[in-house]
Amino acid sequence: MKRLGLIMALVCALTLFAGPCPAQPAQLEKALQTERKKADERKGAVQALAEREKALAGKLGQIDTRMKATQARIDKQEEALSVIRKEEARHAGEYEQVRAKREQSVRELRRLLELLWPINAQGMQEGGRLADSWDTADRRFQWNSAAYGRARTMLEDVRRQEQQLAGALARQKELEAQVDRQLVGINADKDALLRDKLAVNARMSQVSSQRRDLEGELQAIIKTIQQLNYQLISQRSRKFDAFKSALPWPVAGRMVATFAPEGKPARRGIGIATNAAAPVRSVFWGKVVHNDVLRGLGKVVILYHGGDYYSLYAYLSDVSVETGQDVEKDETLGHAGYYPEAHGNGLYFELRFHQKPINPQLWLMPAQ
Repeated sequence: MKRLGLIMALVCALTLFAGPCPAQPAQLEKALQTERKKADERKGAVQALAEREKALAGKLGQIDTRMKATQARIDKQEEALSVIRKEEARHAGEYEQVRAKREQSVRELRRLLELLWPINAQGMQEGGRLADSWDTADRRFQWNSAAYGRARTMLEDVRRQEQQLAGALARQKELEAQVDRQLVGINADKDALLRDKLAVNARMSQVSSQRRDLEGELQAIIKTIQQLNYQLISQRSRKFDAFKSALPWPVAGRMVATFAPEGKPARRGIGIATNAAAPVRSVFWGKVVHNDVLRGLGKVVILYHGGDYYSLYAYLSDVSVETGQDVEKDETLGHAGYYPEAHGNGLYFELRFHQKPINPQLWLMPAQ
């Protein structure tokens, strides 16, 4: 029991309530105001980040609108590009036709010159001997004139075809340059929009991450506020001493050991025999301030109820609550285990005020 007294002193020192053990309403109010101020600050920061997100979303929408407009312009450019490429293909075909025609004209001119040259050379050698017949000379002159006229025409055709070929080639180069300019413009537009969108998305991701972090902090603060409110309500409206003779029994069963602080050995609580694995419940609203095994008492749970009142539950077979947890009145703490004085399943139960044991029989409802 001396060990239990030391444990109770440590429980008081380690209790999670702010300030000295126990915390007073004024201290809880002060802590509550501090947490509410933090909550307001976090809410303001979250709101500011939400507004920033909204602004970035608007900017992203503007970029999307610009992208749609640019895409429409790109579509037109690509249509023009398609027309240019078709025209380029047509000029390439014309070039092949002109080249083929030019080669044919050159071949015909070569054959004609090869034909005219021997005749012209023969005429120069024979001289006046060919003039014995004016009809023959006239025919030869007419034939030579027509041949040379045909040769001049073919030469003019070749020059004209060469000019056409040069024009087609120049036009082809101009179209190729237009294609290059169109491609450069399209790629520049796409790259600029992509950079803008990536930059806005990165900033929006950063702001969203900050907002989520602050929201997490805000939720933690709200949870703390709820806990402080619970503690304050427990101190102000759930006064333990107002329930004297009205507390529920912690477990269903029959009392087998009474309160006897002066006995030998001293007994600072009561013992209750129960059925196997009977549920053990909290007799009042409180907080779990101890949940561990104590030598001679087995598994023990101690609750703090405010106003310096504590309840202790020993010889539990299992525990379903954790240290620091707020519990409701009648909430299950665990199940009854083997209790020596009951020679079977049971519970040892204590109430304490200022760490001093008080008679549970005066606080519990009339015996069941």
